[in-house]
Amino acid sequence: MPTPVNVERLADHFVTYLFHEYQGTRHVRRVATWIGFVLKSIERASGSSMALSRKRQVIFRFHGRDFKARYSHKVGSRGGIEIVEYYRQQGSPDGRVVLQISTLEQAEDAYRNLERYLTESTAS
Repeated sequence: MPTPVNVERLADHFVTYLFHEYQGTRHVRRVATWIGFVLKSIERASGSSMALSRKRQVIFRFHGRDFKARYSHKVGSRGGIEIVEYYRQQGSPDGRVVLQISTLEQAEDAYRNLERYLTESTAS
């Protein structure tokens, strides 16, 4: 796993990336307001073992399992953030989608309950 990064710097990185790459389009502005909630919940769940991966994904470990948070155009009707398990093997294939976030309310819920969602994804 790459070297962990400061959460505030990581949030700045993603907001800058979104506005630079997508020039502030409406769906990107929407997602930018959720980034702090999502990153702080990942920081707490991972014990600060989160890191930037591929310029636009955050990877982290939770109870010995690997996850990534990324933007997906397929979340909700206008895109959103998804947290998905991935496997450490060639190509880092995706596992189960743990959580999809397409509203500010869902980002707040992730902030409050991410550990529960990650734990429940093990049981199912």
